[in-house]
Amino acid sequence: MKTLTHQPFLAQIIDHLDRSNRNQQSLLIFPTQLSIDYFQSLLNKKEEQKSVTCLTLHQFIMMHSSIKPLPTLTLLSRLYRLAEQVLDRKESFEQFYGWGLTLLQDFNGIDTHFLNDSGLCASFIQQKKKTVDTFVDQNLLGSLQKARTLSQLQEKEELLVGQQFPLLYESFRESLIEKQEGYEGLCYRMAQPLPKLIATYQELIFIGFNLLTAVEEHFIQQCKAIASTTFFWDVDAHYLDHPNNIAGHYLRQHRAKKWFQKSFPTPTYLNDPGKKVWLIEASSMVAQVQAVVAALQEKTNKGLPKFPATQTAIVVSGSDLLIPLLDQLSKLSIPLHCKLEYPFSATVIYTLLVQLVKLWEATMEGNQLEIYIANLLALCDPFVKDMTQSGRAIGHALSNDRSYQSEASDIWLNKTHKDLLSYLKEGLAYIDHYFVEPDGLFLALNKMALRHLLKYIDGLAAEMDSCSVAFLLNRVKENKMCFHQNHPITGLYIVEVSASYNLDFEHIFFLNMNEGAFPKPMHHDSFIPYDLRYTLGLPFLDKVAENSTAYGFYRLLQRAQNIYCNYVQKNSLDTSSEMNRLLMQLTFDSKLKIIQSDHCIYSPTKSIPVISIQKDDGVMQLLNRFLVKESSAAASSLTPSALIAYLSCPLQFYFIYLLQLKQQVWPKHGAEAVQLGTLFHRVMAQFYQPFIGVEMDKEMVMQLASNIKVKLKEAIAAQRTELSAPMLLHTLLEKLLARMVDLDGSDAPFTILGVEVAIKQPILLNLDIVREVWLSGVIDRIDSSNHLIRIIDYKTGLSNYKVSSIASLFDPTQVKKNKAMFQTFLYAWLFKSLYGAHGLDQVMPYLIHIRSLFLADYKPGIFIQQSDNGKKYQQIKDIMEYAQPFEEALKALLLEIFNPAIPFVQTQDLEICGYCPYVRICQRDVVA
Repeated sequence: MKTLTHQPFLAQIIDHLDRSNRNQQSLLIFPTQLSIDYFQSLLNKKEEQKSVTCLTLHQFIMMHSSIKPLPTLTLLSRLYRLAEQVLDRKESFEQFYGWGLTLLQDFNGIDTHFLNDSGLCASFIQQKKKTVDTFVDQNLLGSLQKARTLSQLQEKEELLVGQQFPLLYESFRESLIEKQEGYEGLCYRMAQPLPKLIATYQELIFIGFNLLTAVEEHFIQQCKAIASTTFFWDVDAHYLDHPNNIAGHYLRQHRAKKWFQKSFPTPTYLNDPGKKVWLIEASSMVAQVQAVVAALQEKTNKGLPKFPATQTAIVVSGSDLLIPLLDQLSKLSIPLHCKLEYPFSATVIYTLLVQLVKLWEATMEGNQLEIYIANLLALCDPFVKDMTQSGRAIGHALSNDRSYQSEASDIWLNKTHKDLLSYLKEGLAYIDHYFVEPDGLFLALNKMALRHLLKYIDGLAAEMDSCSVAFLLNRVKENKMCFHQNHPITGLYIVEVSASYNLDFEHIFFLNMNEGAFPKPMHHDSFIPYDLRYTLGLPFLDKVAENSTAYGFYRLLQRAQNIYCNYVQKNSLDTSSEMNRLLMQLTFDSKLKIIQSDHCIYSPTKSIPVISIQKDDGVMQLLNRFLVKESSAAASSLTPSALIAYLSCPLQFYFIYLLQLKQQVWPKHGAEAVQLGTLFHRVMAQFYQPFIGVEMDKEMVMQLASNIKVKLKEAIAAQRTELSAPMLLHTLLEKLLARMVDLDGSDAPFTILGVEVAIKQPILLNLDIVREVWLSGVIDRIDSSNHLIRIIDYKTGLSNYKVSSIASLFDPTQVKKNKAMFQTFLYAWLFKSLYGAHGLDQVMPYLIHIRSLFLADYKPGIFIQQSDNGKKYQQIKDIMEYAQPFEEALKALLLEIFNPAIPFVQTQDLEICGYCPYVRICQRDVVA
């Protein structure tokens, strides 16, 4: 049905059943439900119905398990209470949730791979003897990107005291078994084939498996010992017989085992001379989707679809392209068949949830009625209303009583002050009641999302009396929901490549086949160290994903005739945008007819407009807010960040500081880097705030070290947003702060002049008339010693500390590496201009790179290239020597900003666009 040239793999199963005894009862075990759907669609075409039962391997094992699975939240709640006792650790469930989930995943892996309890305990005791401190101090100096590995070691250091990890695992396991409940791995491990149940079938047929875990393989062996079993492997000699091809990695392991050997065939369909493979380089990720959707609408000369839905599949890896793909497919009248993980945060129901949370916060804070109405109107936004039916529900509630006193309106206005979970549960249930039966793709998607959210909130409410807004939104945002469309006979299949077992199609469209995206790299936290995982034989999940993806890719190629592999062209914004290695391998080791195209064959290239903002009267009026006013009215000021933004991209400066288009954007290294910098600055300010005006000797400074944990705890408690990696940040900050105190101790004695000092100073410019422009900034710390005033700036991010000349600080091509020095130098210049540096005192720009604190030869400050020796750099100890060239360059920059003849233009450095929150306005995300 799904292929024309070759018989589908699952048709072999039907042939096998045809050859069997007509009255024979057979149990067919498949890898996935999609495999069963496909098989049933083939079987239903047979006039004579077979007496067969179809189950997934998961369903089959669970039928024979003596314990039942519990929801994840229930398991975490029980593990939380047990961990408090075993680890003697007091914290909230919200704090426990993240690392508790990691523990649960580790426990699941232990049982899934049949690890011996005593061997596990001995391994952890041996691991405990290995020191961690040395590793930490050496690797702390690397990038923060590697700090996640560090965090695991630090967390393990706390948990792996003696035998606590094995003890916690064993205690949790025993408590669950006692109640005949468990997580999936434990349910699998406790499963034993029930002879009476298996005896009802004359034959067990295991169909088209690839990866089998140790516990799955053990269960199959047990079945083989008590029943007649048959194995069918969906394999091709092209990758099975080539040891370097990872697509056959697990199948080669199975073939080496005695109980599987005789069942392995050696067919080869992959190198069919009639097969064609197109390698299509698209201009962007979305262009791939547009190309595929355009192809699905093409017709043959006879007016028939060129790619019939029943013979075609779209294959993805991960959920990155599901949003634009489903958006485009919703415009076509093509039924779909899929079972995919869809990001809940991409649904309109998530938007609805955020608005409901805001409404709840407003009601709990006792805001005025106008605030309530504003939030209600937000829920009735057409985009939200159409996809969630919220407008229908809310409108029904409010139309009955314009005084907002009806029982229904009490739900939204929270008259009884319910807690967050109860409020959401009641409000969402009310919307669900008024949700019309979906007849479109996105209505169906959001209906599923609403049901998913209600079920999740029910689970939370069952385990928690209350939860914070940050916890709820973060947990829901990272959630994945199952999106299922059920048209196995007439539908176009959308398939996750690693779950494409047993499916065959004539035409296949692969999306986003770029290196690093197919599959997308996955990071899995674990309390089991890398070397211990290797010793115990536990798999590395990134390798599992690579092997499974390779098998799915090659297996789909076997019987297909037309394969379209789309990938994004390499560009300056993403150096990893390269053709996937699977495609490169296919080019070299197969005999297929491969056609390469350097553009999207179905989608025209879109021209990207150049944006240039002329400084007309309106724009100049916006700039004038930075000028010193004759009146006493407060004026805005230009900060180092504003000037750096202009040097990076004048148009970005216009968006941020003139139009004031505020957008939150995380830096390249993620939220952890931002939070670490914020907390470090806060603790250092708390350290020295009580000592302003006091001369601190070394003993006084070193006493600060004893308060690090207390001050750090206070700083974290004051953090308004949830920490993305609390244990990681806590560990890093303790070590960084201790090292910072050591550095200050070596510089003592010094007098603290101020911390977090706001400074504001005008500078004269010859514009149309002589005008003054406000400049300002906030200096982290100012201290003095022996007639030397240090203007101290802490930097936790990537930055440079050597500069070739003062002029290079203003060079747009070097701004990325020089911005920390530019900021510190500007602070020092502002201080010198404002205070005159107390007469003969020197003013030193003192830049401290937090990442470099543990380097043995590290010396804080700014270093400039010596004019007489280009290979040597000298530390800038007094700004006066460089003040004149700096001021001249600064004035030149400001004159350019205020020059009406020079427009705000886009940067030519496209790498900057890759991290710009306004990239979509410029439409440069098309090449991102």
